[in-house]
Amino acid sequence: MREKLELHCDVISGYAFSTSDWKEEGIPVVKIGNISNGEDILCDEQTQYVDESFLAKLDEKYHISKGDVLISLTGSHINQPNSMVGRTCRSLTDKKYLLNQRAGKVLPFDNTNKNYLYYLLSTKAVKYDIANRAYGGANQVNVSPKDIKKIKWKFPDLETQNKIAGVLSTYDDLIENNNERIAILEQMAENLYKEWFVHFRFPGYKSVAFEEKNSFGWIVSFRDNSKVPVPFDYCKFAELGRFVRGKNITAAEMIEGGIPVISAGLQPSGYHNKANVNGRSLTISASGANAGYLQYNLSDIWAADCSYYQDEKNLWFVYCTLKFLQPVISNLQCGAAQPHVYPKNINKLCVLKPTEELIEKFNKTVEPFFDEIEILKKKNSNLIKQRDLLLPRLMSGKLEV
Repeated sequence: MREKLELHCDVISGYAFSTSDWKEEGIPVVKIGNISNGEDILCDEQTQYVDESFLAKLDEKYHISKGDVLISLTGSHINQPNSMVGRTCRSLTDKKYLLNQRAGKVLPFDNTNKNYLYYLLSTKAVKYDIANRAYGGANQVNVSPKDIKKIKWKFPDLETQNKIAGVLSTYDDLIENNNERIAILEQMAENLYKEWFVHFRFPGYKSVAFEEKNSFGWIVSFRDNSKVPVPFDYCKFAELGRFVRGKNITAAEMIEGGIPVISAGLQPSGYHNKANVNGRSLTISASGANAGYLQYNLSDIWAADCSYYQDEKNLWFVYCTLKFLQPVISNLQCGAAQPHVYPKNINKLCVLKPTEELIEKFNKTVEPFFDEIEILKKKNSNLIKQRDLLLPRLMSGKLEV
């Protein structure tokens, strides 16, 4: 028999923090933008914090712990999956968070497995049900916890829920393990960059003289001191390479295919049957909430509402340089209503240019890290496909456990 979700869980909206509560550091607050589409909580440069005293002041229902299921109560329509209303994720680490209003939390009752609820909310059937209950304008809609709890489903007994959640969690555990390995490899590349080009402990540094050089003012504070190796020099980014603007295409122009369309959110907004950037590349979001954020791509893409750089000879040196300068790039935003970061501003960035020999050596050293990342990402893609094929069959009871 089909039962309403309200018999199996509660859904709450977060706490209404005030502007005066925000701090430079402390406990991160999860807003709707921090709720990913099926992955871990997203923390980035726009994540806001409150004082640690809020952990004691707020009811524990507003605390987010490992394994908690979150749902966005505000978002776009179903045709924009990465920002849609009702998208769900889980907290996958031991890190403590607090819940902001319009970010929802799902609280299971004793008769229901928490992970089963997560997978239920991840099914296409329930996602469409939530989207159909949402109200609002063309670009942003809202759904209430009360409406979500009215959704009906044929719930199996708790033992069966546990088995279904266990099967699907096996895939997600493997995916998360791979993601952790990817993060370690990325950090290894960034750490090596800092060792060589921030702390200046590159191969042969002991035999190189250091001197004061024109750094156009601002970049000195990002390094150990204002002195740099004599063979190095500061230059505009355009001397290393150039970012150019992608070409937007409408949803109607997106022909189903295997080429991801990279736009302002930096996650695929759709797929196309051809690419305008071939091979490995870097993209920087050109507009919106993510304006200025950097991403690397390991295969062909269609660059839409983003700026892109493509030169595999210098790619990983450029990537690590821009990661190091990410706070500066984020500050290049202009436009009050809709923030933008333009290629011309990126190309004017002051960067440190080592010798060609050292850049080449760095690229060759870290390239195996990204080769391994590519393998891990492909493994994850296969695991996701297998999990998503099982998901509706297990949840509907067509496949027994």
